[in-house]
Amino acid sequence: MIKLVLCLLICVASYGASHHPLAFIEKIKETPDEAAQIYQAFCQNCHAPQPIIPLGAPKIGVNSDWIGRKELLKNTLQGIGLMPARGGCFECTDEQLKKTIDYMVNYKD
Repeated sequence: MIKLVLCLLICVASYGASHHPLAFIEKIKETPDEAAQIYQAFCQNCHAPQPIIPLGAPKIGVNSDWIGRKELLKNTLQGIGLMPARGGCFECTDEQLKKTIDYMVNYKD
């Protein structure tokens, strides 16, 4: 429970008062780097190579972290472990989340 509260506090603090997710999602919709921008805004705190919140989430660019993980979209939509439903991007469409998952799984540095 303490990790969840810490995670939520860090996530909220990282967005700050100027974070306007609806406007952000609308602005990046269907841009070539849409998935990368969603990753940077919502996912990197836990999924970066050196995550701010080290909870054991699979890391972008580390292929072995993603092997054997099933139902990635379902888990993202419903939440799993300490990850909230929709990965915290409640404004993202299912298609945007799928693109972002694909971006993370197939990322090459």
